[in-house]
Amino acid sequence: MAKQNDRPTLATVASRAGVSIKTASRVLNGEKHVAARTAEKVEDAAAELGFRLNSTARRLRAGGRSPYIGVVMSDGDDPFQARLFTLLEAELSRIGLRPVVTVTADDPDRERGFLDECLANDMTGICVIRSHPDAARFYADAASADVQIVSFDPSTAGPGVDLIAGDEELAGRLAATQLLNHGHISLGVIGDHSTSPITTARLAGIQSAFAGRSDVGWRAYMREDAHDLASAKNVVAAWLGSRSAPSALITLSATLTQGAIDACRRLDEWPALVGIDDFPAAELLDVTVVDRDVQSMAAEAVRRLQDPPGSGAGGGPRRGSARVPVHVIARGSGEESPDK
Repeated sequence: MAKQNDRPTLATVASRAGVSIKTASRVLNGEKHVAARTAEKVEDAAAELGFRLNSTARRLRAGGRSPYIGVVMSDGDDPFQARLFTLLEAELSRIGLRPVVTVTADDPDRERGFLDECLANDMTGICVIRSHPDAARFYADAASADVQIVSFDPSTAGPGVDLIAGDEELAGRLAATQLLNHGHISLGVIGDHSTSPITTARLAGIQSAFAGRSDVGWRAYMREDAHDLASAKNVVAAWLGSRSAPSALITLSATLTQGAIDACRRLDEWPALVGIDDFPAAELLDVTVVDRDVQSMAAEAVRRLQDPPGSGAGGGPRRGSARVPVHVIARGSGEESPDK
């Protein structure tokens, strides 16, 4: 008698089904060209013995697709990326797909290696939450391999990539307009990667809001490439410690907003502030933000990941890029007057 804790093996499955171990392996590993009746016997034997079937292999053998989606993030601590991934994972789970995630830490070589692994393992698709600007060229190669690619990062835009993004220029313009409307003419702007299309578009929106306003000073306070919380904190602390500190701040990402708040708290100086992208503690801290409809972004990405590679729904043309709404969430920090 077998011991109670003995686990069934491939050999016991083959014996129960009356086939060779090689045939049982071919069935359970999803190889084609196995007679349907033979495959059924092997799978029935595996089920009776409690042998763990490879559901992915069964799906592939039946002509289906892999249930795995490769997901690229640059920073797992970034509030926007974390928020979007949580919603994306929930949407994927709803239709039986599962994410395989890499956090690249802004390393383009790591990002390229992950893409190669996704292609080698025949994943159903790739979803890019944030890419390093230098890695953008890699996605053209992946798209040519007939894999569905959906991206939230404009730096990856190109043939074969479905782009889903907010109107980043409008986001910058809304942030600047919010402060101008409350009387601010001395503004500090803290940017992210200067080569990022997101940063470039947001800065263009800010400049458009200042067009024709010779009384507005901001270039002296402009700082790009303050990419993380610590660098943003140091920049804002230096500004606030000077005799000519700006009366208001615009931060171009949630991470930079948090760094700015840390500096304000440390110095007990509280200029008006509008950040782009919401984050979990923003409401508690009364921080005004410009935000994208992240729920819609996740839902639209999953709809597109279900399309056949190289086409849109129903075999039609690809859907191309999509823009989601952006809006101001006024909570107090962006509505302070310069006098206060």
